Amino acid sequence: MKLQKIREGKAVVWAQPDEVPGASVFYNPRMALNRTLSALALSALSTRLKKRMVLDGFCASGIRGIRYALESGLTDVTFLDLNPDAIALAKKNAKLNKLEKITKPEFVAESFDRFATSGRCFDVVELDPFGTPAPFVANALRLLPRFGVLSVTATDLATLCGSKNRPAKRRYDARPLYVEYGHELALRILAGFVVRQAAMQDIGAKPVFSYYQDHYAKCLFWARRGAQAADGALEKIGFISHCTHCGHRVVGQLEKCVCGKSVQWVGPLWLGDVQDESVLAAMKTTVAATKGDDAKLQAILDLLSGESGLPPYHFDLHKVGRGSVSPKMDAVLAQLKKAGFKAARTHYNPTAVKTDATLANLKRIISES
Repeated sequence: MKLQKIREGKAVVWAQPDEVPGASVFYNPRMALNRTLSALALSALSTRLKKRMVLDGFCASGIRGIRYALESGLTDVTFLDLNPDAIALAKKNAKLNKLEKITKPEFVAESFDRFATSGRCFDVVELDPFGTPAPFVANALRLLPRFGVLSVTATDLATLCGSKNRPAKRRYDARPLYVEYGHELALRILAGFVVRQAAMQDIGAKPVFSYYQDHYAKCLFWARRGAQAADGALEKIGFISHCTHCGHRVVGQLEKCVCGKSVQWVGPLWLGDVQDESVLAAMKTTVAATKGDDAKLQAILDLLSGESGLPPYHFDLHKVGRGSVSPKMDAVLAQLKKAGFKAARTHYNPTAVKTDATLANLKRIISES
């Protein structure tokens, strides 16, 4: 392997750049933000965990597990990968970062599903495979204790966003839709799938930190064993009705749109908040206390916080205002709030808003702005 040293967060690792043809151990620099935000979220959640043991499934170079140990206060990290080259590199990188001084690293060359039958338990299970995580979610849940965190990344957004309906049905037992707010639907389909898989094992799973970026959707779930917790989580599973004729959208399963046309149902998916405000607040505090105060991270967290309590969809102002002067975001937000609606920017799209106003209300306000 041709390796180069890479610094990411508090870690320094040997890795093969992702552009190297046929690289035996995958490393993707575009996932650095994913790892940064995940480490921040786990740091915020670590006080809820009993033993703070983490399984870095599909560990590859080990960069994620190493950062969790260095930045999130997780005391025992198990690096798991079927590829022996990955395990060898993870060992090399753990030693480079002197992990043995702060945690108890363990290295296992085995398939994720086989390892899941070991009877082991981890406070945090990291599931970041190449492509869809769907085939591994059930076994990942089995590795959790009574209370724990399941961290899931999905990179098969073409499937989740609706450009490929049949794979979405097979993998997530859900129907996506290719629309302008498809990335939010994708994240919510992923979250809904995990919640439903958890409920089958009498586990209540609730998203506590979630976001979309580039080519992936990321969700961290607080999981609690118990039939009552599972039933409560399932109450937030449902559908969204969307009219492809006029663009009207609403929670629930309608037969006809307000315009009289038929609608399409999207789901099942998660309809509740995908963030926990206490987790976001702790993450913001950590970022603010960091020397240099990372403005990019603060901006992302502010956007995620602003989305809480709003409907499980958003509106692209450029699409809504098509045929008129391009609406100005600040003016539209101000007018929506003045009219008594909730409204905020969204991290899914810089030209979109989340609001409890109907499409008709939004069109009227855009025309007056």
